[in-house]
Amino acid sequence: MTDIDSLFEKIDITKYPVKKLIAIPLIILLIAFAVLAYTQVTVDSPVRLGIDFKGGTVTKITTDETKEALTAKFSAYPVASIRDTGGGKEKSIEFGPMSKSKKDELIAMLKEEYGSYELKDISPLFGMESQKQAVRALLIAFTLMAIVVFVVFRTLVPSFAVVLSAFSDIVVAMACMDLIRMELSLGTVAALLMLIGYSVDSDILLTRNLLHKKGEVNEKVRNAMKTGITMTFTTFVAIFAMFLVSSSIHLFSSHFAPIPILRDISVVILFGLAMDLLNTWLLNAGILKWYVEMKEKKKYGKRSVKSGSKKKNAKKKSKSSTV
Repeated sequence: MTDIDSLFEKIDITKYPVKKLIAIPLIILLIAFAVLAYTQVTVDSPVRLGIDFKGGTVTKITTDETKEALTAKFSAYPVASIRDTGGGKEKSIEFGPMSKSKKDELIAMLKEEYGSYELKDISPLFGMESQKQAVRALLIAFTLMAIVVFVVFRTLVPSFAVVLSAFSDIVVAMACMDLIRMELSLGTVAALLMLIGYSVDSDILLTRNLLHKKGEVNEKVRNAMKTGITMTFTTFVAIFAMFLVSSSIHLFSSHFAPIPILRDISVVILFGLAMDLLNTWLLNAGILKWYVEMKEKKKYGKRSVKSGSKKKNAKKKSKSSTV
């Protein structure tokens, strides 16, 4: 037995009852809902909105000052973030929505302190429209994914399990964003859209194995698990590499700067992939295992699935002996 086989032997989920398999991801999903509800109450949105969705002002200046010094200097204004742009000593400062008089004060301060600067405004109305478009894009993408899944499998329970797993991945990823106080931006919306695709590939692999391949249920789950976890782990390593490069490239040379949009995208996808392991191999596998076993019990009446499979094997042997 190889090291990989021994590893999968240790994490063999078929050893555990279906109820225990399903309970763990469902409890995590309920906690995620609680986190989103708390954020909704505290900030009037289930996730913290970035400047792309609530509006504000972005300015770029050239300065030797540190982020701490700039935060103190602009403390009278709603500073959202301060970042290096990678262009020499250039820094980008994001401000939340402010009144016209406050913005005029900011412009006067920038002229006095720095002379040349770049200023860009994002209207709150434009931000609200971006919010609607982002929500619409997520709903449409998720709905189309669900339709495709139901068309492919044409059975309610397996299709529902795939859709529920994908839904849980997205909800938990959003809750993790709240826990680390990450704001929703165009980049993180793109990451959530990508999660819809990432989250269903292993679910579809598992579902096709259990519904369309012949063999004993537990053995089919184990075979699918080996392939599925390898797929997810490969993706996880690639995304983690993107996170390391985008967040720490500036440590290697002063000519480079962090890439916040890639860092945020990779963080959200990593959260979703980690949860997808639980949703696929505990929640989805548990529901499918229960569904297949119930289906076989109905087929063979009161007899167990094992007795039914033994009868099938006996018939095969009798046929072969007759021949």
